[in-house]
Amino acid sequence: MNTKTQLELLRQLRSRQSLVKQGFTLVELMIVVAIIGLLSAVALPQFLGARDRADARAKIGEIVGLSKECAVFNAEADSVSTSVRQAVGANVWCGGANPTAQNFSTRAWATTQSVTCLGSTIASKNAVAITVSIQGQMSCS
Repeated sequence: MNTKTQLELLRQLRSRQSLVKQGFTLVELMIVVAIIGLLSAVALPQFLGARDRADARAKIGEIVGLSKECAVFNAEADSVSTSVRQAVGANVWCGGANPTAQNFSTRAWATTQSVTCLGSTIASKNAVAITVSIQGQMSCS
């Protein structure tokens, strides 16, 4: 074989190799899509669960603050009643000459979960009710 033919064959091989190496194969692309799908299938439920837990904590925090305010008024038994707005929107009258037990409820969240309210854990709840007694003591249920 002469040198010209050898050089020509080498050029042809190089040009074919450069054509083959220009992009990803279909199998490689399918593997990448499968990996992304698996990662999103694992991450999405975790993200949604974290959002629900944060929502539950925020709602309990709001209602604990309101019930503490009511407990103070009931414990002091002021002669003046004070209106405290619940998370659900209704007014509750706290304190005054004859205080009464009040029940505060958080708005329900999407999934049942275990939540911590006033230091105690309540399992499998969609909402939490906080009761303030006439002595100003609070309990969760």
